[in-house]
Amino acid sequence: MSAKRKFEETESTATVHESRQFQVPGSKPKPAKKPRNNEQPIYRKQAHASSVNAIKKRIRDVSRRLERADDLPANVRLDDERALAAYGQELAAAETEKNRQRMIKKYHMVRFFERQKATRVLKKLRKRLLESTSEGEVQQLKTKMHNAEVDLNYTQFCPLSERYVSLYPQSKDREEEDDTAHTKPTTKPPIWYEVEKCMEEGTLVRLRNRDTKQPRTSKTLELRPAKPRPKAIPPPPDTSGLNRRERRSQHRVQDEVRKKNKSAGFEKNQLFGAMQSVPKITTDDADDSDGGFFED
Repeated sequence: MSAKRKFEETESTATVHESRQFQVPGSKPKPAKKPRNNEQPIYRKQAHASSVNAIKKRIRDVSRRLERADDLPANVRLDDERALAAYGQELAAAETEKNRQRMIKKYHMVRFFERQKATRVLKKLRKRLLESTSEGEVQQLKTKMHNAEVDLNYTQFCPLSERYVSLYPQSKDREEEDDTAHTKPTTKPPIWYEVEKCMEEGTLVRLRNRDTKQPRTSKTLELRPAKPRPKAIPPPPDTSGLNRRERRSQHRVQDEVRKKNKSAGFEKNQLFGAMQSVPKITTDDADDSDGGFFED
């Protein structure tokens, strides 16, 4: 009796078609299980329109530092002024974006319903145009189709940061009314004609993202002049335990310091019209002297 051949020696791989090769046991190893990822996903915090308060806080901090610090170096003061101007621009941009998000949320539902309605009107007009045979009716349907296309683009590309004016204000409570009745000539909002013009020029996206309204809270930042701080008056020195000569010398030094401070203060007050007291001029005739040791 002949010995059994090993599984590797069989010619099963040669006789099996390539499309069924994966069914042969041992021909393809099982893929290893995908290891579990226990790490928590990283969520990056996106910039939101509520960052207006953070920018305002930076502006307050820089403004207070410029107003209260009298001995700031020139380069530090220049950097703070540049940062203050940059924060003002960031504040205006953040307020504009906040107003844009508010308007999008306010008119989102109206835009959706009117877009669906304009789409239904356009589909019905196209169907009627394919079925019509008279030339007069074809021209009328083409005009109505053009208006319906402008209506559809109006619901999609009306500026997001502006107030949205409804195209079908009378059809809110009329669900059974025919949609083609809205194609009648009615008063269109002014932006409707801008949408029609942008359709010809191909600038609908630019019209949708334009910013026309300025934020109400953006104001020009002005720096107030720094207020001078009052200098503290030093207390009188303690002269207890000193003899008369030492006390006189100490008082003499204090008098010199006072005169120097007084002259410096006068230079500051001179800008406001202060004048020094003019010494009294005396003549030789009015000089009455009793004589003395040093007189000639």
